[in-house]
Amino acid sequence: MMAMRKPKILYASGEKRERAMSLREWMFLLESQGELKRIKVKVDWNLEIGSICRRALTEGQPALLFENIKDYEKGRCTKLFTGGIGTRARLALALGLPKDTSFKDMVKVVRERLEHPIAPRVVSNVPVKENIITGKKIDLHEFPVPYWNKSDGGRYINTAATVITKDPETGRLNVGTYRGMIVEKDAIGVLMVMTANWGKAFMKYRAMGKPMPVAVVYGFDPLLLITSSSSMPPGMPSKYEIAGGLRQAPIELVKAETSDLLVPADAEIVVEGYISTDPKDVKMEGPFGEYTGKAGGLKSPKPYIKVTAITHRNGPIFRGLLEGNSPGHLTEDPYLTNITTSAVAWYILDHNGVPGIRDVWCPIEIAGPDEFRVSIKKAYRGHAKQVAFGIWGSNLYGWQGKYVYVVDDDIDVHDWGAVQWAVNFRVNPAMDAISIHPSCAGSALDPSVPLKKRNLGLYGMGYAARVLIDATVNWELDLEEQFGGRRESPWVTILPPDQQNLIDRRWKEYGFK
Repeated sequence: MMAMRKPKILYASGEKRERAMSLREWMFLLESQGELKRIKVKVDWNLEIGSICRRALTEGQPALLFENIKDYEKGRCTKLFTGGIGTRARLALALGLPKDTSFKDMVKVVRERLEHPIAPRVVSNVPVKENIITGKKIDLHEFPVPYWNKSDGGRYINTAATVITKDPETGRLNVGTYRGMIVEKDAIGVLMVMTANWGKAFMKYRAMGKPMPVAVVYGFDPLLLITSSSSMPPGMPSKYEIAGGLRQAPIELVKAETSDLLVPADAEIVVEGYISTDPKDVKMEGPFGEYTGKAGGLKSPKPYIKVTAITHRNGPIFRGLLEGNSPGHLTEDPYLTNITTSAVAWYILDHNGVPGIRDVWCPIEIAGPDEFRVSIKKAYRGHAKQVAFGIWGSNLYGWQGKYVYVVDDDIDVHDWGAVQWAVNFRVNPAMDAISIHPSCAGSALDPSVPLKKRNLGLYGMGYAARVLIDATVNWELDLEEQFGGRRESPWVTILPPDQQNLIDRRWKEYGFK
């Protein structure tokens, strides 16, 4: 990329935008906030870039722009950007919020914006069509795709990518993030789970005996990446509309070159193609360093994208993402998914008539949204079960919500110590406060499950036992007169208002600062 120029439309907190943000605008904003670091020394795409990213993300370093990559000093694409949403501060900036915004407030903002989608608009004469490659000139190796992890089965190009497909019956566009590995210069092997939206569309194309058109997009508005990486329930508007709502400005789209799919107009790179629906037309893919911190999915025959065209901006910037989280070693994944998944779960519960939802949180410290914490204004016995069943009965069921903690609204779900207090002192396992629901669908990448039980070819999905921890006050407890008609004694740690006012007034008089 040439010297970064100030874009015509500069995004700032609270500023009204006419359109969504490009990757270059996002990078400019990050650099202006001290949140972007340029790596100018030569680095190797083979493991070194992944290793740098691992340490930088662990230490909370800025986003990284690699400008001098071995074997890519010249050519079609010479730059790699990563880590764009790798901290709470950068996630807040992406949402147009102050850098010190709390996760709790971000969940509330996203929850509110989900109610106000903005339709995309189709445009022409766009940056992503500045260069068009077809036929024998197609070569995915012209892009500096890293070999991220030593255990990976190859160079994974689809990490921070958005994959566009279309339901052949309804015409609805699906926008999702799915992994993909370069298997040939014009082919990308993919992990396709049939319960995912593109998997459902794929099965319809198979029944019709037709290949499925696909477009993969690299480098665009960070809120579209956040949206495409998150599960949304049926009945919601398209993810293009949801991303527009989160950005509070429309996503601009353009028709792809070799299909009628619509892709972001100012994307850095778009790879177009199709996936054969012939069960025998497969290539070897995997394993890959997944969100669990473990190598996920064995090397096995899988469907693949046969590339028919590549379009890109002048001086394209490849956008990639290091996967794989473990305690004390986070990547961008939880920042991309957990805020929106928390807000979406809240949306689902509200729209399905579960009352009294006060907050929902999928902890950032957890690699993926396998744990939900929900606080409620408890209205009746069994309220917590309704919460858990509401989550498990939604499209979040397949990959998310292995554990659901439900607490009363006096417990802060963002404070693990508070949740643990509720587990310790409000959960009586002998009174059905913990319920286990075996033989459920689950993540195909969960390393705690035997491989044979998460064989996608046999079962279409992984396996999980779902667990509800009802850490609300047990309504089987007696109403006690001595507790003012409550089931639980009052907090002794919270001062009465008159005493709080007294010590506030005299605090300095006591000698405190």
